[in-house]
Amino acid sequence: MEEDKDQRQKGRAKKNKAKNRKILISLIALFATPVMFAYVAYFGNWFESAGAAQGELIDIEKITDIEDYTLTRVSGDVYTGKEFETLYWWLIPIQKPICDQKCVDLNLYVVHQTYIGLGKEASRINQLVVLETESVLNVGSFPVARSRFSNTGIQAVDKKVREKKSDLPSNFIYLVDPLGNIFMRYPLIDDKSNAAELSKKLRTDILHLFKYSRLG
Repeated sequence: MEEDKDQRQKGRAKKNKAKNRKILISLIALFATPVMFAYVAYFGNWFESAGAAQGELIDIEKITDIEDYTLTRVSGDVYTGKEFETLYWWLIPIQKPICDQKCVDLNLYVVHQTYIGLGKEASRINQLVVLETESVLNVGSFPVARSRFSNTGIQAVDKKVREKKSDLPSNFIYLVDPLGNIFMRYPLIDDKSNAAELSKKLRTDILHLFKYSRLG
């Protein structure tokens, strides 16, 4: 009898484990589907109103994940991949001498004003500038993280030699999806006469993505 009881308990535990796994898979699929639908609908031009992407889409084989880089707060805490989930992010790695203080002031102003201009939709995106560990550039009250940079940009984490990811080129505004994929970028501007155009590009792309994410 004890043996039968043990077998029944093991059977129930196995069924519960399988059920929990199905629930987890379903939740992941439920979360990921709107994001993937947004990509297909917008960038696949399924809808005539979408038009072409305003930013530069990164080749699929070159797309990296936010967890491929170490981003550290002023407090010393490291951002985790989970903190990037559920929201889009504008990620801005800045490196001298290409982008000096004047460049920083101009581009961060444009990004933040675009963010404010989104109104209630701003709650669906975060913004973060990333500076070199020893950088003295002033970003004011703009959200900031520090990281190690190579000559190219943010240095990728070398998890395994064969899985070494590419460094993330600096001096771009990157769009990061709610799954942590860094998939689009916009060059920084060096003249305020281009500010309106950059803001329009950022706003157009993110609003289309918000729209099609809802349709998913």
